[in-house]
Amino acid sequence: MDFVGEHYYNYTEHYYKLNRILLVCVGLWPYDTSFLKKIQIIFFEALFMSFLLCQLNVFLLKNCSAELVMKVLMFLFITLFFTVQYNAGVLLTDTFKYIFSRLRYDWKMLKNQTEFDIIQKYADRTRFHTTLFTLLATSVCLGIVVLCSVPSILDIIIPLNESRPSWLPIVAEYFVDQERYFYVIVIHIFIVLYAGCMVLVASGGMILGYVMHNCAIFKIAIYRIEHIFDEKILQMSKHVREYVLYERLIHAVHLHRRAVDLANILTNSLATVYFILLICGVASTSFSVFHLFHVLTPLNDILELLACCGVILSQLYYVFLGNYIGQDIIDLSTNVFRTTYNTEWYTAPLWLQKLILFIMQRSSIKSTFTAGGIFDASLEGFAKLMSMSMSYVMFLRST
Repeated sequence: MDFVGEHYYNYTEHYYKLNRILLVCVGLWPYDTSFLKKIQIIFFEALFMSFLLCQLNVFLLKNCSAELVMKVLMFLFITLFFTVQYNAGVLLTDTFKYIFSRLRYDWKMLKNQTEFDIIQKYADRTRFHTTLFTLLATSVCLGIVVLCSVPSILDIIIPLNESRPSWLPIVAEYFVDQERYFYVIVIHIFIVLYAGCMVLVASGGMILGYVMHNCAIFKIAIYRIEHIFDEKILQMSKHVREYVLYERLIHAVHLHRRAVDLANILTNSLATVYFILLICGVASTSFSVFHLFHVLTPLNDILELLACCGVILSQLYYVFLGNYIGQDIIDLSTNVFRTTYNTEWYTAPLWLQKLILFIMQRSSIKSTFTAGGIFDASLEGFAKLMSMSMSYVMFLRST
């Protein structure tokens, strides 16, 4: 299909435009080498590190109860998650640039409209989830600001004899009078949370795009294997049929090898980083659920409850989506074996049947995204993470 080969850049620009804009905004676009990018990196690094220090100051300057410690740790690990994710995007710039170049090249390899529809469907999914998570992150951050302003709004609408106490979603020590500089602190918290969420959306959305693209390549490889043998092949002369079978087999195997290779690149490049993120995510989720139980028993702070629920829902969505697409990769990679087995291989010449055995042998090994060599992204992995988090919550509550 010529129009795909000639205008593949326009297609990648169309489907990944939002990802590119977000990466440029947070200074993680791999093709940007301007001085502004260096300024952005310094700004985000200083923003996250300063907020981490403000949270750690609480342990040094306040007498902390168990509930206060859990609340501080909940947002401390979230901020640490932001910091690790951002540094991963900075350190893996060359890897992301290489993968994005492969992504662009794969669009040039499409042969017909069906293959284009497959890759377009997965690119649409990437754009949908990136847009959804951007809206979710913006809603949660703005919602927290609104909740912080509720006491002041109620003082205007329904005044009492004394002002209602102010409420901050995150416990931090700024070495200033928090009542006097309340709105300055709220603005700082909002900037940190929104910047961190945009980092997650930008870097996580681009990785999501790579993984979805990998799913599309596996799907196209399956499609090509399914159509190696069709009715037209049997009607061709022997020499022409042999040439066509060779060509179709080469194209299918080449695409399957590229899909497996891309999965290995993602795993090898991100295994260590995502193992650290996995630890931070499990810890943050555990402390968040623990804090939710504390707020619920008894229910005495509606603002705290709403903020905690928003944080937990965002965490669950992010973790579930990562494991869901990991399961998709596993299913598609194993489906290559089943598709090869179910083709009409018995109508092929003997030499082709021998080659098909090699395809089945290689495709019998599933492709997975592994974190730290011990955790595979899958629906089973998601269930293990939730079980692990709840076990830690029960342990914390019992002690």
